Amino acid sequence: MAAGNSEATVGQGRRRDESGQVMPFFAIALVAIMAMAALLFTGANALVLRRELQNAGDAAALAAANLIQARTGTKTGSGCSPVYDPNPGSPWPDLVTAARASVAANSPRVNPANVVVSCPSGRENYAVQVDLVMVGDALFGGLAGQGLRVATSSQAVNGKKSISTYSIVTLDPYHATGWPNGRKGCPSVLFSGGPTVILDGSMQINSACPASDSGGALGTNGTAATITLNDPSRIRIVGGYSPGSLTITPAPLTGQPAVEDPLADLDPISSTGVPVRSNSRLVINGTSQVLRPGVYVGGIELRSSAVAYFRPGVYILKGGGIKIGAQASAYSIVVTASSTTAATWSTDCPASTSTVHACGVLLLNTAMTSASDSIDVAAGATLKMRAYDAKADNGPPGAVPANPDQYTGLLIWQAGTPAATGSWAQPVVSLSGGGNANISGTVYAPQALVSLGGNSGGSGGTVDLVLQFIVYDLEFRGNSAFHFFYVESEFTKPTDYGLIR
Repeated sequence: MAAGNSEATVGQGRRRDESGQVMPFFAIALVAIMAMAALLFTGANALVLRRELQNAGDAAALAAANLIQARTGTKTGSGCSPVYDPNPGSPWPDLVTAARASVAANSPRVNPANVVVSCPSGRENYAVQVDLVMVGDALFGGLAGQGLRVATSSQAVNGKKSISTYSIVTLDPYHATGWPNGRKGCPSVLFSGGPTVILDGSMQINSACPASDSGGALGTNGTAATITLNDPSRIRIVGGYSPGSLTITPAPLTGQPAVEDPLADLDPISSTGVPVRSNSRLVINGTSQVLRPGVYVGGIELRSSAVAYFRPGVYILKGGGIKIGAQASAYSIVVTASSTTAATWSTDCPASTSTVHACGVLLLNTAMTSASDSIDVAAGATLKMRAYDAKADNGPPGAVPANPDQYTGLLIWQAGTPAATGSWAQPVVSLSGGGNANISGTVYAPQALVSLGGNSGGSGGTVDLVLQFIVYDLEFRGNSAFHFFYVESEFTKPTDYGLIR
């Protein structure tokens, strides 16, 4: 019995020893499990924090970007930074304030000192960047070490973006049935007579008219027209064309994809609150007159040797369009001037002053009801105008449109309403002129035919124009040589808004 009891006692002691050995292992395992849980919690918390910071940064970038366009429309500066040559410097203080206020509202635990606002390069000073950084929480006060450092970056843009180098875009899609010949996109670009055209930018013809239908989307009714595109520009046609005697170098590309109207997102310009300069058609006959931006009900007409001097700003032609007669003259002038001449205009109205067109104007043709509500510059007229520049618009309260910078580079805009139909054609935008035409900028007529007639600024010589056409259809008439230079800074660029990163 004694021996048996001894063995039992030994067994119980061994079990107690084994039980005692389990406890340290359990403690070690528990610490490991808790450390793993802490790591998982810290990682999960970092992911949640990253999403919070990204959302806050995105909202802050948009809040700051909202001020870029408002600032651009003022005379005190433009874009994200007051310094841009060619890379932007530090942002305007109010952009920084707006970004930090947004972060404080959306993620109040972020230290304002950790909200870094900057102006990224490569976006022409129209973008803003917000960088956020924060260290996340760790489980049990840092049992597994400190929380993870989380950093996010957000960019938003609110300004102009570069577009493909088009000198000409015609938007007529082709109407196979229900539209009369000459208006169904066959052709959409027409060379009539014997013009010589040199293009530094590409030509895009959206008409899908096949060559079998009236010769296609590109055509000529003369035998002497010559079209040359300087490398790397090309003519791209959605449909086809029959070259016939038309000489084009290099040959056009057919069967190409259509492009969207690059200016379709321009905000309409409202006449509400804009000063009315004339309640009925303004006719200037044989005299000189200085005109100011505003609404011209019934349009403007220059007769005989009349001279009109247009101060910088937007001219809303509310029905009636504008007619410049054969011997009449129209000039854009700086706001402090009261006159100029054909000989001195290029000095009086310089191409740019610190990248600002100090005498730029925008002619907006709207409220059209008949063919007479047209923009018509007669052969023999003098037309010297530079395109609108928001930074030079010194119009009175109400005359400057909202977010005006989006219209910079726009010279002529014929509204897209009422749209063309099989039974209704918008008034033709006719630009002829004699030996005295010097115009630059974008001509935008998304539902109208634009006709470059006669000598269109020349008398049989070469006409050098810095013009871009985004129009429904386009035709060249006469025998002059037209050279269309492509200078992107002179043309309208569409406004881009939103998050880009």
